[in-house]
Amino acid sequence: MSRIASHVLRAVPSLRSVWLAAALGAATACAFASPDWDMVGVKLGMTEAEVKAAFAAYDSKGKILASNSSFNYSDGVQSHRTPVFLSSMEIRVTRLAMWTPIKVWFSGPQGPARVIAIARNEGNLPNPASRSQYLQSLQEKYGAPTGSWSGTSPYWEAKGKPSCIRTSIADRVDLGEFPQVTTGHKTIEQAVALLDARRQQPGTYYASLPADLASCSTFMYYAAGSDPVVSFTAGMYDVGAIVATLRARQAWVDKLRSEAVRKREGKGQAPRL
Repeated sequence: MSRIASHVLRAVPSLRSVWLAAALGAATACAFASPDWDMVGVKLGMTEAEVKAAFAAYDSKGKILASNSSFNYSDGVQSHRTPVFLSSMEIRVTRLAMWTPIKVWFSGPQGPARVIAIARNEGNLPNPASRSQYLQSLQEKYGAPTGSWSGTSPYWEAKGKPSCIRTSIADRVDLGEFPQVTTGHKTIEQAVALLDARRQQPGTYYASLPADLASCSTFMYYAAGSDPVVSFTAGMYDVGAIVATLRARQAWVDKLRSEAVRKREGKGQAPRL
């Protein structure tokens, strides 16, 4: 996967009881949430048209921007570029300044393009809620969190597939570089590369990772550092679908490269001797 280059736009203890006490004043047992989550109407698995509709419902005055990507490859002599495909979409709104509160990434180009990841960055919130109000609203929408990370920030993990954020140390989770993907400081490719590097370290802190990262579960998290909550970030990542998408793209480029090499070799001429 690391050979593909895009050419467009570019460990903490669980404190579940603390989180729930802050939210509801009482502790609740660990729970796996349903994978049918949404962030202001935006869901994993949505099509391009569905995302546009959800963005418009979020802010009818927002500017929706789609980003296309393509990859370069060589037949050994000449460089080629793949057809472009939809890779991500975001909405920009004007508050105190231009802001990008929601961004999604799509699968493809093979098969229908569906949302595989969602990032949310909310800032300059009017009439900010207290931290306890914020936490309670999260629990009312998503149910009790699976646990907490980075102090008392909640996360949820869909059941039915192996966890790729839990560590071999009890009550510890590590979201890797996915939070930096949310904030735009890392790419999804970089986050997966780190996850794969950890998978190749058997018997270590990351020993709980499955052999095939395409089997990884979906997770979601929210993070806010202030009280009252004037800003927060959140991410929803179908890790298995992300890994499968990157693999499919690599296979697509490899196939195009092989076809280009065969075509060039078919036209090859021996030099005059």
